[in-house]
Amino acid sequence: MTDNSRSDSNAVNARRALAVTGAFYILIAFEFLYMASPFAAYFYGVYGLGLDWLQGSRTTSWLIQFFMPHLVEETTSFAIDIHESVGLFLFFGGLAAFAAGAVQIYSAKLRGRGAVTGGLYRHIRHPQYLALIVASIGMLMLWPRYLVVMATVTVIFVYIALARAEESVCLRRFPGYASYLKNTGMFLPAAFSPNFKLPVGDSAAARMAVWALAYAASLGIALLVALGIRAHAIASFHILTEREGVYLSVVAIPQRQLSEVARIARAAPEVRAAISGKTHLIAYVLPTGMYISEIPMHLPPGARYSHRVPADRNPARYKVVFTQAVFGRRAPLPEPSGILWNAVHKTALWEVYVDLGAGQVVASYPPPEKPFYGDRQVPLF
Repeated sequence: MTDNSRSDSNAVNARRALAVTGAFYILIAFEFLYMASPFAAYFYGVYGLGLDWLQGSRTTSWLIQFFMPHLVEETTSFAIDIHESVGLFLFFGGLAAFAAGAVQIYSAKLRGRGAVTGGLYRHIRHPQYLALIVASIGMLMLWPRYLVVMATVTVIFVYIALARAEESVCLRRFPGYASYLKNTGMFLPAAFSPNFKLPVGDSAAARMAVWALAYAASLGIALLVALGIRAHAIASFHILTEREGVYLSVVAIPQRQLSEVARIARAAPEVRAAISGKTHLIAYVLPTGMYISEIPMHLPPGARYSHRVPADRNPARYKVVFTQAVFGRRAPLPEPSGILWNAVHKTALWEVYVDLGAGQVVASYPPPEKPFYGDRQVPLF
């Protein structure tokens, strides 16, 4: 096989790999977009089939877990609290940069100007791929499952492979591209780009082995970083651990108040009946005016689901939604302190409204007959 045909073949293979990986990543992107739309329940009805399969095994159930919170809005960590805002900025900023690069590329093609080396491409050879990588990282912060970590690392490696393949083609087709390549960086300006090459020789098998090793190492590091972030996130929650389970507040609340809310809530006769004999509970504590679709709860007429914390919330009134944690097939069950670490699903048990001023439950509701997401796995925190 000649060098030219090998380059063309590499480019085709890279594009095919990008198409397959991209299709998988688009499904993940749709999960985020549909969460904010009226189609969310329908989408989870379809996507949930895959989640069911992953949840069914201890080997795979961890893939669907979140390493940063999706429900909890206020923690003791500033970095955790702003991760969604940062994710939105990176996601839409990356898409905007990609669009700007596309305008420059297709404008040059329509005018027949050959390789684009100015504008966004003056110091970076692949600003569009960089923009997509940034958008992918933003998506990861918005939908931080371990599964998405794996998809993001895979997409980045595919972009690198596609960039290298396209450069091989450009070297043959455009005079002066070799000089341009020497003075620019692939994804960062040359001054900030690492300049080292692994001595793999001309062997295709050696190159594949190096790529596989680099991919495995990057994936392992990314997952370890995500695991560390998860540990930091859970440690920053406003949480109370009791014998029956954990009380998790989605907003900032003093520990003494959280303990009092838990005491009043579990003393209600309806709650005692609902949780009798049960352990490994997750009891969500929210302001009474906050309605989160991922937590099965009573939705009054005219109210809407939202993750936004009500600006006019009454700090003396909370609602507590008791749920039963569900784990992947494992034995024995974790200690109460490990519930959030290991749970992959939950089922609703009961909901009560607590008035701290009166020291009593002022409203009580059974689980909704038709939860927004049905029986599908949804974020636990």
